[in-house]
Amino acid sequence: MDADTTDFTVRDLNRHLAKVLETCDRVGFIRIRSRKGTTYELRPEVKPAANPKAEYPDFAARRRALGMPMMTKAQSEQLDKLIAGE
Repeated sequence: MDADTTDFTVRDLNRHLAKVLETCDRVGFIRIRSRKGTTYELRPEVKPAANPKAEYPDFAARRRALGMPMMTKAQSEQLDKLIAGE
C-alpha cells in the first residue's frame, strides 16, 4: 500500500482502514478494487457551512467602505422596473 496512491483493495480496507480514510480526506477520493475486478469510489461527505449567509459578501459593508449612499425608495423602484424591462 503506497501512501500516494488513490487505488486500494478491499484487503487494504480491512487491514489499514485509518490510512485509507486519511488518504481519502487528503486527496478527496479513493478507488477500492474488489477481487472480482469491480471498482468503487469513496469520497468524503461535504457538509454545508454552519451559517450559509457567511459565505456571501457583505455588500452593505462594501458600499459603506466606498462611500456610496443608500438608494432611495424611488431609486430602488426605478431599478426594479429597469431590471423587469419596463
